[in-house]
Amino acid sequence: MAWKEKYGAIWHVTLREGDAVLWERYLPERDLVMLVVKRPDGSLSASVLSKGHDPQWRVPFWGDAGVPAVVSTLGDAESYFEAWLLG
Repeated sequence: MAWKEKYGAIWHVTLREGDAVLWERYLPERDLVMLVVKRPDGSLSASVLSKGHDPQWRVPFWGDAGVPAVVSTLGDAESYFEAWLLG
């Protein structure tokens, strides 16, 4: 996937062969992105992305704010995101 600016930072989410972005939500009040990727085996990967700064670049990059969770359903992903935000 090519790099592009999205929500005020460089978006360079790497998808493996067969992966597809299933769901994405930007939370401007927290400056976070919630992302669910469907894997070829049918499982889902739920990630919280935050902006990180690199001294070589003027624009921040989106990167994992924690360890992504492997979940079975979008409902499980929503529960993971809710717990992450409360944590």
